[in-house]
Amino acid sequence: MVEGKNEVKKLPRGILIVAVLTTISGVLLLLMSLYAFNLLLPYGPVFLMGPAFLMILGITSLIAAVGLYKGLKWSWSLLLVLSGFGAAGYLLNIVNGQFISIVGVIYNSVIIYYLYRPHVRKYYRRTPLKQKR
Repeated sequence: MVEGKNEVKKLPRGILIVAVLTTISGVLLLLMSLYAFNLLLPYGPVFLMGPAFLMILGITSLIAAVGLYKGLKWSWSLLLVLSGFGAAGYLLNIVNGQFISIVGVIYNSVIIYYLYRPHVRKYYRRTPLKQKR
């Protein structure tokens, strides 16, 4: 919950869903990166750049999901960037003939749309107050 001066705001239900989906996505990215590291390790360090990128995306997704759940302002921006790059990557896949990637474009577009909904923007405009004692 985000606390204002005299108000307590509840986490929007959709953000909880987005945070769970982002967590699942982050875990899957981490698992894929570990599998790819294991598979490509014998071929040398150049081949490990892709799995390293997947690992960075997975960790970043998990960080964004935790921040979203806690109502941290920066997590809104981080997820917006991740979703934008995700949508762009899926668009490139479509151009290369992988038409199933339309699902990824739609998924990321829906997240971007939801992040710009007025009640979500209002929720993340505030930063949580830390209790000072």
